[in-house]
Amino acid sequence: MYRQKGFTLLTLIFLLALAVFAALVAMKTVPTYIDYFAVTKSLENILAQGTDQSAFEMRQTFERRLDVNSIYNVKSKDLEISKDNGMLTLSVPISSKKPFAGGISISVDLVATASAPLN
Repeated sequence: MYRQKGFTLLTLIFLLALAVFAALVAMKTVPTYIDYFAVTKSLENILAQGTDQSAFEMRQTFERRLDVNSIYNVKSKDLEISKDNGMLTLSVPISSKKPFAGGISISVDLVATASAPLN
């Protein structure tokens, strides 16, 4: 006897709802991750220019890089500069809270960091 195989209508609806949910979550979180990777690359490029710059010069360079990359939720005042154990570390907290549905929000908290040995 031949037995039918395949999805039922209920399974198809469930899979479509799951795909829509995943797409909505991605649409809310992916821009924050794009900003994170752009800020991390900017910090690495600042350190590649040399670690002998002043904090003011680093903040100015960081501000220009934010403008070029069109990143508006991070400011140069958020840049944290620390010197520990012969290493210069630049870090920037990146936070995003976006409404999802009803009273539910999606929150993403990241810290972009780059380090280099002091000259």
